[in-house]
Amino acid sequence: MIQLVEVRMTRNVVTVRPGDTLAAAASKMKAGPFRRLPVVEADQLVGIVSEFDLRRYAHALDKTLVKTAMTRDPITVMPSETLEHAATLMRENKVGALPVTLGRKLVGIVVAKDLMMPEPQPLPEWDPRAHRKN
Repeated sequence: MIQLVEVRMTRNVVTVRPGDTLAAAASKMKAGPFRRLPVVEADQLVGIVSEFDLRRYAHALDKTLVKTAMTRDPITVMPSETLEHAATLMRENKVGALPVTLGRKLVGIVVAKDLMMPEPQPLPEWDPRAHRKN
């Protein structure tokens, strides 16, 4: 049975704007917890920012804008594409998530765990589980 991305994708996606600071993005990631956030401007996907991007600018999260650190024009899938295709894109491009778009409009996101795929280990400083007290 063929399953489509629209069946597994998250529809209400937490996003940031290009003009937001990385500190704001980090706050949203930690609250989620998410490892990456789509970057949207005027309802159009323009990039994606990840915990790896935040780590590169850890010394200046309050001063650095998302547009400076984000990956522009990220790899995407459409809701009508198969989960197998999405998994192949993730494996081949070594990414843990794909924004789901119709044209350039963000309609969802599919992450590795949605496809029951292993994902790279979280960076310890961004993994909320690393800061829990037992």
